[in-house]
Amino acid sequence: MKVFNKRKIFNIATLGLALLITPTLAYRNAINTYAQVALTADEEAKIQAFLATQPQNNDMTNIGEVAVTQPSNGYTFPGVNNYTSLFQSRTRKVHIDQDYEYIIDSNDANFGKRVKIKNWASVEAYDVNKMADSSPTPQSYEDAYVYAKEVTLIDVVDGSEFTVKNAVFSVNNADGYRMWETLWYNRYTFDMPIEENDPRFQAEIEDASLIPLFGNGYWTLHATVTEMVPYETIVKVDESLKTGEVEEDVARVLGDKTGKYDITYSPSEDLQGDTYKQYTSDVIYADLLANVTTEPVVNDMLSKPWGDATVTDFTSSPATNRVLRVGIDYTHFVTEDGTSVVAADGTPVAKKYGLQPQETFAGYEYVTTRVEANGDRVHVYKPVVAIPATLTAIPTQPAVPTAITGVVSTPVQTTPVAPTAPSQVTETSAIQSTPKTGDTGLFTSTFMLFTGMIGSIGAFITKKKNS
Repeated sequence: MKVFNKRKIFNIATLGLALLITPTLAYRNAINTYAQVALTADEEAKIQAFLATQPQNNDMTNIGEVAVTQPSNGYTFPGVNNYTSLFQSRTRKVHIDQDYEYIIDSNDANFGKRVKIKNWASVEAYDVNKMADSSPTPQSYEDAYVYAKEVTLIDVVDGSEFTVKNAVFSVNNADGYRMWETLWYNRYTFDMPIEENDPRFQAEIEDASLIPLFGNGYWTLHATVTEMVPYETIVKVDESLKTGEVEEDVARVLGDKTGKYDITYSPSEDLQGDTYKQYTSDVIYADLLANVTTEPVVNDMLSKPWGDATVTDFTSSPATNRVLRVGIDYTHFVTEDGTSVVAADGTPVAKKYGLQPQETFAGYEYVTTRVEANGDRVHVYKPVVAIPATLTAIPTQPAVPTAITGVVSTPVQTTPVAPTAPSQVTETSAIQSTPKTGDTGLFTSTFMLFTGMIGSIGAFITKKKNS
């Protein structure tokens, strides 16, 4: 019997210790333990911060947008010193066939100068006519142009030399005839930093032979840009779930915005050196992505330093926000019959947010703790039965009267008393209420009976403790 009681006491103590440490450990691991929805560390932290405010059932909060990684096509721009422009990759390399003389057409002080190309036989050039989509064999009457990234020119008047970049000039056609004596430079289009294998852009070149004359036109760059729209996560409290349980009410869906653009790549010819190279395919695509965010309409035009882009189509679909239900629990303090424990001030003890340890209440004794189906913790108490004061205090036995030494009791002769009038009834009653000599034995018997009852009760309590 004693071993059983010790084991019982140990189990209760263990439970009490567990209940004391539970509030400290419960929530940090609860979401990871019970969650039905995958959460990022950031989302979990925000949910915990929300629950720390002790929200009520059905309370909601928005923990923000999900981080979105925009679609990747696997392409990486190789850098401004390593790319090959789509115009150059579409054609073939050629050499200048003879020492031509040209007249410069430019927007600077070199305009109108008559020049020759220095070291013309060793200049690496590209056949412009072959840059078109169909790349037809030039007709005998067509212009024939070549493009060179850089050439050094000699002024035929004073013999001075100067170097220009992105030069385009005519050469003899199939009939041996040169249509134009003009040389243009700063034609950045032929070296634009967009590669043929960049899937974000598709070039449509109708007639490349007209680009030297007009700079732009007769070709178009197409781009389709899609932005993924992030969803937001709404957290709603549901007290029917246990602490740490998370369920998804509404599934998340990313939205999207898609715009189609026709691009005219035309950096200003006044740019110095290789400044135009800063407008790479990455920069252009980023500008288009920013524009599609604004939800443009068809025929809207975007103007940038690298050129213009016209919206040819736009579609969008909104994101669907994710709605999560998260559980909360309460701790209740009740008696065995289910009523609330009453505090010292006479008010019922209210339930407390979270899983709390047991407490001590005056007039109550802790019995046990149970967990409800919804996860709530219930501490059960019972009222303490007070022992009456007459059972807890041992009465003092009155002293037994002792005889007075040397005093001889002399019998007193009683003289009959004549009947009295009714007015003397009160006095006679008082005299008769005085205890008689024979009443002392009755008092003693009653006292002994009372003392025996006290002894029996004490023996019973001692036996219970020893058992």
